[in-house]
Order: sequence, then C-alpha cells, then structure tokens
Amino acid sequence: MHNILVIDDESITLKMTKAGLERLGYKVAIFSRPNEALSYFKEKHNELDLIMTDKSMPKMNGVELVKRMREINQTIPIFVLTGFASNEDDISLRNAGITDILYKPLSMREIADKIKEILD
Repeated sequence: MHNILVIDDESITLKMTKAGLERLGYKVAIFSRPNEALSYFKEKHNELDLIMTDKSMPKMNGVELVKRMREINQTIPIFVLTGFASNEDDISLRNAGITDILYKPLSMREIADKIKEILD
C-alpha cells in the first residue's frame, strides 16, 4: 500500500481527495496547514511515497513548503496543484524541486492516473 500526504487549505477538497484516494487503495494523511504538514513530513518522510500540495495557501505557499521538504528528502515525488498557470510560477515551482504541476480543476481519475504513472 502506498502512503500519500495531501496538503490543501480547503477542507472540502482535502476530504474529497482523501476519500477518493482511499477508495483506490492508498493510505492518505491530510493537512490543511502547511506548517503541520511539514512537521508530519519531518517525522514520516521515509514512510511516504508521494506528496500532493496546493500552491496557494496562507502563511506558507506551496513553493516554500516544497523547498523545505526538499531539504529533508530530495527524492520523494511532489505534485503541486494549482488553479493559476503562469510561466513564472511554473519556473519557481520546478526550481523548488517539484515532480509535476497539476492544474485545477481535476477529476479524481486525472489525479489517480498521475499517481499511478509516478508510483508504478
């Protein structure tokens, strides 16, 4: 069973993503606050197989979160989900060490396909 960490400041999005991924057989930990997710990641990064994080969050955005995670673990796949696309944002995300950018709105099928592509 693969372990996935999902970070998003919208609780509805978190709950729906968790339910969908668990139906597909993944074990999912969710956090709405990036600082709490980072603390969890520091303790559990060796047990995690994939990270999915929103780009736009209060107090710590996805780029900063990814940079801090990469200081701890440079190899774990990290996807950033965003509703806003710009070349400048894409470049800063890629420079932070993300694996891929997924653009909202996304279906659970699109998310599942991307996870399967990376983990299989």
